[in-house]
Amino acid sequence: MGFFMGLLTGAVIALLYAPKPGDMTREELRQRSEELKRRADELQRVAQDLSAQAQVKGRELADEAKRQWERTTRPGGEG
Repeated sequence: MGFFMGLLTGAVIALLYAPKPGDMTREELRQRSEELKRRADELQRVAQDLSAQAQVKGRELADEAKRQWERTTRPGGEG
């Protein structure tokens, strides 16, 4: 996310110092900010998906560890 903030800051500075009419500069700023928002939204979706996958995997690993623990600690079990 820091990368995108730096990118946005650099783009704004470049646009403000570029010799263009105000209307063109405002339109370009609007377009770039919309693109950055789309990218940020996509990154958020990817992060949420990865988080959900990690939660599922974590539950699976915890359940397996619990089953193994119960197998080894019950009377007459392995170990």
